[in-house]
Amino acid sequence: MKRLLVVKEDKILRSCILLLFASLFCFPLFSSPAPLLPIDKNIGQIIAVEPQSVEEQAKRSLSQDYSLAWIETYVPDSLRTGFVHTYDRLLAALLPLEQIQMATHIQRGHLLEVPFCHHAPAYGYGSMTWMQNEDGKFVLLSLSVHE
Repeated sequence: MKRLLVVKEDKILRSCILLLFASLFCFPLFSSPAPLLPIDKNIGQIIAVEPQSVEEQAKRSLSQDYSLAWIETYVPDSLRTGFVHTYDRLLAALLPLEQIQMATHIQRGHLLEVPFCHHAPAYGYGSMTWMQNEDGKFVLLSLSVHE
């Protein structure tokens, strides 16, 4: 009788341990913090843009018409002449973009590289290089675009 009681207690203990392990391994399946956005093959994991982030600044700049006001808003004074000389035709033909998606910026020293893609008028991708100036404002230094 005593042996039967010990065997039952062992089975109950084993069952409890198995149930504990099963619940620990299954827990991540039931408690996902947030759904993931798609992964773009060229820029990586798409993100939801956070307010006041460099990604938000980049997305806003890509969705506006290219103009003198655009240059004055995003490009630092010291680089404007060279920036316009280098990117004027590209930006005039490209902006504004639609259906823009952003990936998390990549920190490269004091520079922030922001990958992006767009789906209208046709698919394309690229990256923008930003830095934070002494006022804490993000300023655009360069960009690259691939169609």
